[in-house]
Amino acid sequence: MDRHRSLRMTLLLAAGAAGCSSAKSRDIAVVTLAEPQATADDAGAADDPAAPAPRPQRSAGWVKEADGTVHRASPVRCDATIAQRACAGTERSFQCKTDADCTEGPRGKCVSSFGQIGPYCGCEYACETDAECGPSEVCVCKGTGALREEHSVCAKALCAVDADCPGSTCGLSAYFNGCWEQVTLACRTKDDACQSDADCAPDANPGVACVVPDIEGESARWECAGISCAIGRPLVVEGAARAAPRAARDDWRAPAALDVASLPPEVRERAAAHYAAVAALEHASIASFARFSLQLLALGAPAALVGEAHRAALDELEHARLAYDIASRLAGRAIGPGPLLEAATAPVGAGVAEVVEALVEEGCVGETLGAAEGRELSRIAADPALAAALARIAADEERHAALSWRALSWMLATFGEPARAAAERAFSRAAARFAADPAPGLLAHEALGLLAAPALGALRREVLAEVVAPCRAALPGLSRDSAPAAPSSLPRGASA
Repeated sequence: MDRHRSLRMTLLLAAGAAGCSSAKSRDIAVVTLAEPQATADDAGAADDPAAPAPRPQRSAGWVKEADGTVHRASPVRCDATIAQRACAGTERSFQCKTDADCTEGPRGKCVSSFGQIGPYCGCEYACETDAECGPSEVCVCKGTGALREEHSVCAKALCAVDADCPGSTCGLSAYFNGCWEQVTLACRTKDDACQSDADCAPDANPGVACVVPDIEGESARWECAGISCAIGRPLVVEGAARAAPRAARDDWRAPAALDVASLPPEVRERAAAHYAAVAALEHASIASFARFSLQLLALGAPAALVGEAHRAALDELEHARLAYDIASRLAGRAIGPGPLLEAATAPVGAGVAEVVEALVEEGCVGETLGAAEGRELSRIAADPALAAALARIAADEERHAALSWRALSWMLATFGEPARAAAERAFSRAAARFAADPAPGLLAHEALGLLAAPALGALRREVLAEVVAPCRAALPGLSRDSAPAAPSSLPRGASA
């Protein structure tokens, strides 16, 4: 299943290009399965120490093993119902208006959805049998655990059933990289780096799982892989991000009932330093949006864009308050912002090229990445209060990213070649900037929203390729250069 789909659709709609599609295949989901029934089929497997661990087979359907792995003994007929309500015709934006417009897959239905820019109509596809799917695809039913699709879908299949994998099984891989999920069927082999999630040290590396991250070609290798990234809209002055120093004050806190009692002191202190830095950047984002609203006014922007910029500044104020409260609770002392002198002295910079370049790097790219990160962190955060705060921030960042793409579309249409050239330069710089992993942070602890540098870099590249590149290509006049390709896997032990 394409986890980037809803974020990409939001931004494509914001840019006025909802008809564009992803570079990935259709959304994918999987089914929760019956318990296995052992047979004698694997009796000889234990004689070969290099072979995959024996896995009991059964005559039909999907099998879920005791170690949590899932494999396919035979095809299964799925319920192809798409329960989402049909497009009403009163939505704000349209990828489709009737089911007849949905022709990219089987059983297309034009459904009504709601994104950060409001209600829109989009296509969903389902299947009943493998015959309805494309070459090298199988039909996978709805209903497995954390997988989010609410109907059956077609999935990439390097094998279709266990019989295609002599001496092994045709395993089901659900690779969640932070924002989207790639679901694949592939044989288990002796060359695999892992046999189950337990091989990936899930206690030390939350979110890392045994999956097939690379599906290019006719074979695939099971490896430990995971995700993530951390970015927002900074206040950039003379090429550097600026932020207020810390101050001992508690009037910049929005209550979040975070439970920190069980954390070791050294973990709390490092996590507090991380969230204090996050809070300072969110605090600086208030100034960044204030400057952006002035730039929009100077360029003669529509009232709607100016209004959204002011609303975004208020969102960032709440983000800063949430992050300062989290930092204060972790540190056991009040932490707030000192004076941000650059907010008063930074030049507005209202030239078209300057505004466009900042908008692309800080908004179209930066806040798109920030929205993707927030989604992942809200999913994996162990504390409910922390998860709720991160989910709030993620939803706001997605809306801010949509504002950036909408503003860029207006600037390209209004100012022509100067805006186009500036956008091309900025997209190229952003792609180069995020091609490499960031520097390691103070602490990697996914349950606290502190992600390892390789995971941050991996998610950045994924989002550049799967969201930013398609949205960039959809804007009239811009090149269709691709973002850097995502890595096929992450190093083992990439988290704390």
